[in-house]
Amino acid sequence: MELTVITGMSGAGKSQAMGVFEDAGWYVVDNLPPRLLTDLARLFVTEGKFDRAAVVCDIRGGAFFDDLGEQLEITATQLGVQPRILFLEADDDVLLNRYRETRRRHPLAGTGTIQEGIRRERAMLEGIRRRAEVVIDTSRLNIWDLRRTVVEEMIDPGARQRMQVLFVSFGFK
Repeated sequence: MELTVITGMSGAGKSQAMGVFEDAGWYVVDNLPPRLLTDLARLFVTEGKFDRAAVVCDIRGGAFFDDLGEQLEITATQLGVQPRILFLEADDDVLLNRYRETRRRHPLAGTGTIQEGIRRERAMLEGIRRRAEVVIDTSRLNIWDLRRTVVEEMIDPGARQRMQVLFVSFGFK
């Protein structure tokens, strides 16, 4: 079984990366509490219905996010499934601009500023970033470049789905 954990900075493009995996036919779970990672992998291994899964685990998981490193180890040792980690990041100024454009609050900003939330998040994610197999800096990528980069770095080109075109013809008597 292939298991990919998508994580990284809020606003760096995790939703776009998740869409790439979904488009390639992977089973995708967004905002999975890390404590459930091993159980999800166990379900997939025992049921055998899915051989490729991608999960997004990030700081939205709150206090549960700290369990991610431990769950990655348990998944590898108990199930023999070695999760790959895709980490997405961007420069602080780019993230700040993205938040300003969407007018959303940063998950760690609380009553503080977006900049403070970004700084806290970067510090929290440093350990998992070091463990990542692939780190993509999205600062200078548009969404199409990001999608192409994720495909090139993470998805087997021979296994990904191709675009399908359906022609329908109709007429009136």
